[in-house]
Amino acid sequence: MGLLRRRSTVAPSAAIPVDPELVQIGAAPARRRVKVSGQVTRIRTRPLSGIPSLAVTITDDTGSITAVWTGRRSLGGISLGRRLVIEGVGRQVGDRLEFTNPAYVLLA
Repeated sequence: MGLLRRRSTVAPSAAIPVDPELVQIGAAPARRRVKVSGQVTRIRTRPLSGIPSLAVTITDDTGSITAVWTGRRSLGGISLGRRLVIEGVGRQVGDRLEFTNPAYVLLA
């Protein structure tokens, strides 16, 4: 007979592994590929050269970034308060970084 194992009692949110590649938003450099994590604090649609775009502001304890997806009015799973990991190359726009069409992962 095989060994019986007890199910883990760890909460699903606590079971998320910490990614060593993650950079704090306040320390993310411009014009380099980075991976940041934070919470969605603002969602808005805005046209860029007549093309619809979705702008999402993501915040952590150190700052905020804006992720812009062109040609989109919404993305499934992205809502206020949701935690995301964003990966891409940011450019400095005013006092914050802006990522255009970044890769993203939804967190629990």
